[in-house]
Amino acid sequence: MAVPTENLPRSRGGFLLFLRKVHAWVGVTGASLGLLFGLTGFLMSHRSTLKIQAGQVDERKVQIELEQPPATIEALAEGLAVRFGVPLTRLRWRVQAPRPARFGGQAVTAAPVWTVQVMGTAHFARATYLPWNRTVDLEQSDASLLAALQRLHRVESGQAGWILLADAFVGSLIFMFLSGTLIWTRLAGPRLLSLALALGGALTAALIASRAW
Repeated sequence: MAVPTENLPRSRGGFLLFLRKVHAWVGVTGASLGLLFGLTGFLMSHRSTLKIQAGQVDERKVQIELEQPPATIEALAEGLAVRFGVPLTRLRWRVQAPRPARFGGQAVTAAPVWTVQVMGTAHFARATYLPWNRTVDLEQSDASLLAALQRLHRVESGQAGWILLADAFVGSLIFMFLSGTLIWTRLAGPRLLSLALALGGALTAALIASRAW
């Protein structure tokens, strides 16, 4: 049976009223992000069943010449950041160490490979470079609106602001779950029932995830 806030002790009733207001404001603030994540998640989950055409990504390969070979992969990344006009924080790079290989039936050691990714939502690129060469192989990609929204959903843009915004949205969902559960148990029903509902939902999600292979 629901218990009105006026029948609760003043301190508890004031806290619950404040919690309800914060719960509502957090929900309204994150509503647009929730709509974006919900729609793009629905499209990605049901694109094969509903015959929804996935977002298109146009790719093109080019080869760019360097004035001089970069001494380090960091120097290569800095040059690419200048070329694309993006901050260095939007780039990810790694070095593939020399590895055993075979050439003409003989055992050889393959040269190391430098890979630099220029992260973005609608436009992104991947550069592959062999040290001491004067050219870099570049794969540039342009995503359609739907593909860009899907990349936003997966937080693949590499933009610190969007990553923080997505983290804030996740945090707000956790807060709304906790505050909503507390409000419900204090105002709407027995605590054991709310605990059973929460655990039941968590166990159902865990069971589905464990059998998703």
